[in-house]
Amino acid sequence: MIKKITVIGATGMIGTPVTKELIKAGFEVTAFVRNIEKEKHIFPSGVHFVQGDLKNVSNISKAIKDADAVYISISSGPNDTENGFNPEAGGVDNIIEALKSSNVKRVGFLSSFLARNYKGDWWVMNAKKQAVQKIKNAGIPFTIFYPANFMQNFNGGMRDGNKVNIIGKSNEKSWWIDAEDFGKQVANAFKTEKSLNREYAVQGLEPLTTTEAAKIFVENHTKEKLTIAKLPIGMAKFLSLFIKPLRYVVPLISVMNSNKEIFEAQKTWDELGKPTITVAKFAKK
Repeated sequence: MIKKITVIGATGMIGTPVTKELIKAGFEVTAFVRNIEKEKHIFPSGVHFVQGDLKNVSNISKAIKDADAVYISISSGPNDTENGFNPEAGGVDNIIEALKSSNVKRVGFLSSFLARNYKGDWWVMNAKKQAVQKIKNAGIPFTIFYPANFMQNFNGGMRDGNKVNIIGKSNEKSWWIDAEDFGKQVANAFKTEKSLNREYAVQGLEPLTTTEAAKIFVENHTKEKLTIAKLPIGMAKFLSLFIKPLRYVVPLISVMNSNKEIFEAQKTWDELGKPTITVAKFAKK
């Protein structure tokens, strides 16, 4: 039985709501963070914190020392490079090294639909694909999650003040998922042995293009008045010559806009629970 879970990436955009759901589900949670004083306010009392860095195997070993399971929610970002240390390459390698001398019985890992289906040469997506194989080959029972687009992006990377930014155009629909619903599924996965060595598609209730989802979000967001700002992909590529974060965002959006997603989550819903949150409901939260 899994009682103690260490979350690596607990304070990230998706890691935070998932960690909160693990706490609600009754697990004893250890959050591996870079700065305890800066981040401890995010979670209720009772969470154990271990400070450290993914570059340091001994830090990771300390965080997972008493854990029954580890949940990994990490991703590369605009400041990471292919040849430098990045979470989904060197970070995953160090986590696996620490797991070798641990008593951890389960590993949960957040991947993505985009990475699973990717066939291009962008190093970020290939690092994600390679990370999945590393987890599978680590010799510890695993559960891999492949989510569609998260609604949290509307308050995260897509937000700029009162604007929701859309780059390029996509006619492809995605089953948008709220990380709160996903967190409940992660918690349920750790409660059952049915999820051992399984891979789950994670999708929400509604298939929507990015523009359709953004319009619903803006129309239902009650805290403040929002507008949608659109930027052609060609202009975004040009601006990326001068704006560093766009050098990461543009290839990511290109992958997202060309991704053909079909509904695959019925098994996930049957075994781990059906989502309940629509984009409109998320916007009103």
